[in-house]
Amino acid sequence: MWRESSGENRGWVGLGDNVDHKMKFRSKKGQLPFIELNGEEIADSTIILRELSSKFGKDLDAALTSEQRSVSHAMISMIENHLVWAVACWRTKNMDQVLKGYKVNLQHALGTRIPAGILNFFFKFTFGRKGAKKVKAQGMGVHTPEEVSQFGCADLKVLSDMLADKPFFFGDEPTTLDVVAFAHLAQILYIDKETPYNLRDYMQENCPNLVGHCSRMKERCFPDWDEICSTLDINTHLPKPEKQEEGKEGKEEAKESKESKEEKEGDKEKADKEEKEMEKDKEVDENKEKEKDGK
Repeated sequence: MWRESSGENRGWVGLGDNVDHKMKFRSKKGQLPFIELNGEEIADSTIILRELSSKFGKDLDAALTSEQRSVSHAMISMIENHLVWAVACWRTKNMDQVLKGYKVNLQHALGTRIPAGILNFFFKFTFGRKGAKKVKAQGMGVHTPEEVSQFGCADLKVLSDMLADKPFFFGDEPTTLDVVAFAHLAQILYIDKETPYNLRDYMQENCPNLVGHCSRMKERCFPDWDEICSTLDINTHLPKPEKQEEGKEGKEEAKESKESKEEKEGDKEKADKEEKEMEKDKEVDENKEKEKDGK
């Protein structure tokens, strides 16, 4: 989830702010990721890229010919509507490997202190079950694991052949296809090396140019990649407010602040009590004056 900082008094930093949704919030379409741009919600990666390109005048495909744009569209469609389902199918059948391979901390992701064992069981049962239904409905889920792996490897081979020995798919500069490809290839390549995964092994052994492509995209777009992965903060380049160390002086200040607050509260209670007594005395005096006037 991402928000663009164009409104006043929203407390967002820089151009935009990444929001930790704790796996609770989705777009109105039910999709992730989604962004909020000038108060308008935009979901689906393709639409997001298009809207941001239009908003900020940054067309990654400006130098492409009409034919290259068509090829780019076809390749992106293959990635987002075929390769992604081969990956999703493997995940639904290997939930334990997903948690270990991507080092998922469900307590952090969900913002809860429920024991990890219970969360892992819930995750595998709920997300695995939902994911299995989706891949089956799409069609990929009806195939055997071996067949699904062959589909995924074939897609990787197509991308590898297209990239050839070029730095990026259409030359020396990245385009939308490079961005989309990296977003999905990184999920295959950068899973923990101890986790058995056919698509990663195939890429490393048969598509070294795709491995190099991921490295180039990572270095260009995410120079703070290691820090992002360790802190889970995608805004590491933005300044953070300094954290005050709570040492002896901090504790003493907190103690003094507490005592001061208690003293103020005591003084207020005392003042209220005296005010009530004064009002009571005033009422008594007024009654006496009325009795005197009546006589």
